[in-house]
Amino acid sequence: MQQAKLDVQQRSSFGKKSARAIRRAGDVPAVLYGRKQDSVALQINERVFKQFLRTYGENVIINMEITEGNIEPAIIKEIQRDTVEKRVLLHADFIRISLDEPVTSAVPIVLVGTPAGAQEGGVIEFPLRALTLNCLPALMPNEITVDVTNLDIGDIIYVQDVELDDEVEVLDELQRMIVSVTQPRVHVEEVEEPEEGEEGEEGEEGEEGAAEDGDAEDGDAEERTEPELISRRRRSDDEDAE
Repeated sequence: MQQAKLDVQQRSSFGKKSARAIRRAGDVPAVLYGRKQDSVALQINERVFKQFLRTYGENVIINMEITEGNIEPAIIKEIQRDTVEKRVLLHADFIRISLDEPVTSAVPIVLVGTPAGAQEGGVIEFPLRALTLNCLPALMPNEITVDVTNLDIGDIIYVQDVELDDEVEVLDELQRMIVSVTQPRVHVEEVEEPEEGEEGEEGEEGEEGAAEDGDAEDGDAEERTEPELISRRRRSDDEDAE
């Protein structure tokens, strides 16, 4: 784990009202505690703190000079950010450490390379983004690199597959999945099919309708021809009478 110095200032005011005033002034309220010592309220210039985080990250040993000539080693316990504007830092918690005693810290996992399976259309699943480690501060890595270049579709890397120094203890379950390459998801559109009988019923109705129409036409034809026959008989009778 790297070591770096961070400029902080001790503050005497407490409470939400004081914290809002500190933020308006461009600083971040913070607190340092641990090792059975009194807590110390601090404030840090937000611009300086952001630059510090960009340079070293959150997993770093911080040498704080709270009082002149008195440097205390500490690590970041938690940083509270605005729920909407993640860039806005609301509060920071630091915990004192001893360089001779083990510490517990969450170390980020960084994937290296492009999985072979991803080039074939596989989907990368990356559910575990950090490992919780316990070791001496000097042995704590800043990040854990995991090479995924040779991962084919169906391959998985578990916590137990990560190589670390023997002095570093992993507190996560060894069978937890870190990263995998899965089969590509296929979306199938469902097409509604007509219910049975609908088309047949329409056909039957059509045939019946056609038959009824046909019967009607035949009836009309009979009605039209019958008067003609009668007129012919009358005409022949009239001729015989003459």
